[in-house]
Amino acid sequence: MLASCLLLGDLQSVAHASGPEPEEPGPIVHAQAERILGHWQRGEGEAIIEISERDGIYRGIIVWNVRRPETVGIEVFRGLRYDAEAGQWKGRAYSIKRNREVRIDVDLPKDDHLELTAHIMIFTKEVDFRRIPRAELAALRGPSGL
Repeated sequence: MLASCLLLGDLQSVAHASGPEPEEPGPIVHAQAERILGHWQRGEGEAIIEISERDGIYRGIIVWNVRRPETVGIEVFRGLRYDAEAGQWKGRAYSIKRNREVRIDVDLPKDDHLELTAHIMIFTKEVDFRRIPRAELAALRGPSGL
């Protein structure tokens, strides 16, 4: 019995030691990360969402909203990660209006354009965002600004 325990202990050690090593993000992921980071807006006068990275997690937080200032600080894009095989970002979006999360896919066809597809049960909804240039952000800074 002692020999069996020792043998099983050795097998567990070997299995653990031969497991896959965590991979470092490759150059494609780093390049895509640079493209998604920044400030994005759905339409004129709509909230501005800042997509940032912290501890390897990408997320989008509302940083400006004149119509609904109480929403500033809410994380609306969660757990974004780049899927190199699919060539797009995947994650979750939080709907403040409906108080629920949905699965999303995000494409960046151009540096200033973000296409979000929300998956709601069997339906999809596409939403386009544009990057807010630094000059526009600077103009928003002030009493009600960023």
